[in-house]
Amino acid sequence: MTEKPKKKNRWFIWLILLVAIVALGVSGLYRVGQGEQALVLTFGEVTDTNGPGLYWRMPGVQTVVSRSVTTIHNKEYGYRTSVGGTSRSAAEYRDEKDESVMLTNDNSIVQLEAIYQYTIRDVREYLFDVEDPEGTMHLAFEAILRRNIQNRSLDDALLNKDAIEQEVLPDFQALIDSYDMGVKVHSVHIQNITVPSEVTAFYEDVNNAKNEMTRRLDEAQQYEFQVLPMARSKAYELTQKAIAYDAEITARAEADTAVFKAVLQEYKAEQESARSRMLIETMEEILGGAGRIVVVDQNNDVLQHLDIGGDKTPAQQGGED
Repeated sequence: MTEKPKKKNRWFIWLILLVAIVALGVSGLYRVGQGEQALVLTFGEVTDTNGPGLYWRMPGVQTVVSRSVTTIHNKEYGYRTSVGGTSRSAAEYRDEKDESVMLTNDNSIVQLEAIYQYTIRDVREYLFDVEDPEGTMHLAFEAILRRNIQNRSLDDALLNKDAIEQEVLPDFQALIDSYDMGVKVHSVHIQNITVPSEVTAFYEDVNNAKNEMTRRLDEAQQYEFQVLPMARSKAYELTQKAIAYDAEITARAEADTAVFKAVLQEYKAEQESARSRMLIETMEEILGGAGRIVVVDQNNDVLQHLDIGGDKTPAQQGGED
């Protein structure tokens, strides 16, 4: 009678042990879903990495941490969505001016709001190589974005959102890769880039001044187009007159030179006769108007009377005496 209860107790103990073993085995099972990556930690150290499927771990010794590697995460910069999702048209949001206000290379101020999208590429790197992956990623994005804006003028920043996005994306990816963060950045979108309302009036004054300057430059250019043709025409006219005057003077000088050369040649040919003739011609020009000439010596004694006006009558000559 005493052996049967002992056998029953023994079978009961084995049954409990079997149930405990089965329960322990079942509790160690875990499933990694589609698009997930799981890390197996043994006493806190990563000992295995598993993709989608059914696996077993040692309960109490091993733990499992999993993250989706296909989910696209959206991270806002310069603003935060308060209600709803990340759609700015369907949600309320607040500005984060500590992030959004930036300085351009011409010392102008812009307010920029953006969003970037990423997926986790390597769960081990994402969770264990960087202490605060999301915070580090946010600071890296801010550094790249500010550097890009600081290399642009105000007009360039306001008008070239697409160019900013295309330049920021590869630089952002390169920076977070240098941290071994295990993240893949898929896109960068500049949601809005404007001049802050606090300085809008100032920029309006600047724009008005620029417009006024442009208007005046246009007027000056139009005046230039009107005046220059007239000035060129006048200059051409004066130039032609100068050329004609130069030709006239040159021709006259050449004619005078030709006469002089002819006389010179004649003088050389008959030097003595030419000299006498020239002397006589010169004396005639000088004394042609004189009536009587008295030639005296150095003592003022009269040597000879010359009657230049020989056609005068004796009465006229006597009257002159």
